[in-house]
Formats: sequence, structure tokens, C-alpha cells
Amino acid sequence: MDIKKTVSDILAKRIDISNLKEDDDFASLGLDSLDLAEVMIEIEEALGIEFSAEDFQEVSTLKSVLDLIEKKIK
Repeated sequence: MDIKKTVSDILAKRIDISNLKEDDDFASLGLDSLDLAEVMIEIEEALGIEFSAEDFQEVSTLKSVLDLIEKKIK
């Protein structure tokens, strides 16, 4: 499974990811906290992992989401 593609596909439902870089801040792209929570829940369901409330607060970029997923999978 390509985790980056899965996450990108989920993000693409809410923001334009055509020029998305891994370090772009989600807030600057128009993703508010509710959108981000929905994205994280969708990622949980798609990948079969679970995030804590603290995890939700740690993510603000694609890279931070991918790093967090990598931590959870190991």
C-alpha cells in the first residue's frame, strides 16, 4: 500500500494538492481544524490505525502526517 498516495487522495477531497509540498502548512492551504480532524479520521479508517487527541494536535503538514503514520505502523 502506498501510504503517501492514500493520504494525498484523502487530502485531495478537501484541498488542491496539485502543487502540494510535504512541508506546506495545512492552515495556509485552507484546511481548518475540523477539516483536519475529518482527514485524520479518514486516514485511520483507510490504514487501520488509531490516532490520539495529542496526535491530532501534532500534525500541520503532509510530512508530519506521514511521520506520525510511520510511527504508528512500526
